[in-house]
Amino acid sequence: MSKVVTMSTEDTTAAWAESIIREVSGCQHLTVGLISGARYGNDARCVNQLVSVLASRAKAAGEEYRLLCVRLAVMSNEKLEQPADQTESVPPAMRSPLGPWSEVTIPVPVGARASWSLLQIPTWLSAWKDAFRLILVDVGPIHLVPSRIVGRLCDVNYLLLG
Repeated sequence: MSKVVTMSTEDTTAAWAESIIREVSGCQHLTVGLISGARYGNDARCVNQLVSVLASRAKAAGEEYRLLCVRLAVMSNEKLEQPADQTESVPPAMRSPLGPWSEVTIPVPVGARASWSLLQIPTWLSAWKDAFRLILVDVGPIHLVPSRIVGRLCDVNYLLLG
């Protein structure tokens, strides 16, 4: 006999956040990849909502740790070299105006070979792990290379549909 359980989006998001909080409590830091199941990137409002619920659930659980949201701005482009305005140092995370977390956006052009920024992400993630206990990475669409490469660097990945 099967049982059908319906959950509202808020219930699902809260359950997801609580599972992440349980997972991060048993480790030094956790990197979570958010992969778009569509041919386009995740809706920024959806990612903002996930980060917001996660931050509020962590606070309610008495967990005080630094949270970072990394957004990969994946785009088709032939210019794959280091952008003139990008230094080789780790991009600084800025305090989010939306809540108690930090965020950083990394432009990741996709072309015939790996872009400069895509090659830097493993080093940058390592540096961010020293500063943040929980990192959410919006890795972009599932059919593009960055989601597969950066997804491998994450401890756990979630596929966002719809």
